[in-house]
Amino acid sequence: MIDGNSRLDCNSSRREQRPRTHREPRRSVALKGFGVLDNGATFGLSVIDLTYDGCKVDTEVALLPGVNLKISFPGRGIATAASVRWYKHGRAGLKFNPEDPPDNSQTPRKHERVNLDAELSIKRASRPHYRTRLFDLTTAGCKAEFVERPMLGETVWVKLDGLNALESTVRWIESFSVGLEFQRPIYPAVLDLLFARLSI
Repeated sequence: MIDGNSRLDCNSSRREQRPRTHREPRRSVALKGFGVLDNGATFGLSVIDLTYDGCKVDTEVALLPGVNLKISFPGRGIATAASVRWYKHGRAGLKFNPEDPPDNSQTPRKHERVNLDAELSIKRASRPHYRTRLFDLTTAGCKAEFVERPMLGETVWVKLDGLNALESTVRWIESFSVGLEFQRPIYPAVLDLLFARLSI
């Protein structure tokens, strides 16, 4: 005969055996800017969360799903096109809209690198992550300082504040610097917001 305590122990054991899924913690961005609607009306907003294709903002303006707008930040000179996914209680989810296709009459150029003095986290397989210096950043990759020397072609994970880890490949090593290529490029609008945040 199994009593209540035994059943409780069995249930507890089954719960302990279930694999726990790791969820990446979300970090506050707190990047203040403003939005511009198609009719020219402007309003204040604050980006509080970034993903690879959009962001979450705080705003007192009720935004209807499907509304198109641009978001901009003082001193950055950028205006990112976006559309409203949802709005609830002063908070909205925005999806960045694709940029205009490039002019094929112009000569294509490589991703523009922006020099930075910032930090990021690097993690090698089966090793703990460590914080190190970030020298420059593009949509496709970055240059960073390393603590543990990786190998060419090795897969590592790069973590920028406010975003999930990016799986990356080591493309070159020079002195104490490493060139990393992101296996999933950063959306240009997300990169602009990261630059705005890092320049504060």
